[in-house]
Amino acid sequence: MDSPREMAMAPVERLVFFSDAAVAIALTLLILPLMDAVYQAGRAEQDALTYLSENSSALISFVLSFVIISRFWRAHHRLFTVVERETPGLFSLNMAWLAAIVLLPVATAMTGSLAPDRVEYAIYIGTMAAASVFMTAMTWLLRHHPETWTEGRSVPARGLRYSLSMVVLLLVSLTIALTVPGAGYWSLLALFGLRPLNWALDHLLQDHPAPRPPQG
Repeated sequence: MDSPREMAMAPVERLVFFSDAAVAIALTLLILPLMDAVYQAGRAEQDALTYLSENSSALISFVLSFVIISRFWRAHHRLFTVVERETPGLFSLNMAWLAAIVLLPVATAMTGSLAPDRVEYAIYIGTMAAASVFMTAMTWLLRHHPETWTEGRSVPARGLRYSLSMVVLLLVSLTIALTVPGAGYWSLLALFGLRPLNWALDHLLQDHPAPRPPQG
């Protein structure tokens, strides 16, 4: 029987494959409310322009959520490209991250169907922030466990900074949405500051790879 440590240090391939499948399903679920709206428009004998006009909020929410989930998946993919084995706590953090990802289609459907209010903003942007927090936690954990890395690869400090930057900007967006009248989902424009912020941090800080454990 495998020891607990051997089980914790299992290869990450199955975890990655499962995560990829769950993200793909979440992306697919985003389109379902729009499909239902097409059928309803057909039964009401509406034309395409009327459908687009009446569902403009849902369409914008779909595009935004699709882009956000895609970015989260890309960050996940980049992180696990340099990781070979699991470490204690990684599975739980990854599943928490996936829970936020699969919840996002529900939050997206709410934005396209319900009247905007603070609770809706908190659920939608808060779900994104939660996913970003769990991604940051996974990055921090793996950076501090070099024994999980693929030979010759490492989890750089830059990746952790980028993930932290995303958390900060999403929390800023959430704060603006909840406190500034009329800001609403426009507060997510703060995410356009991600690239300039990371560019500035790259020029101010230097990466120092975490030390590998002694061999032998």
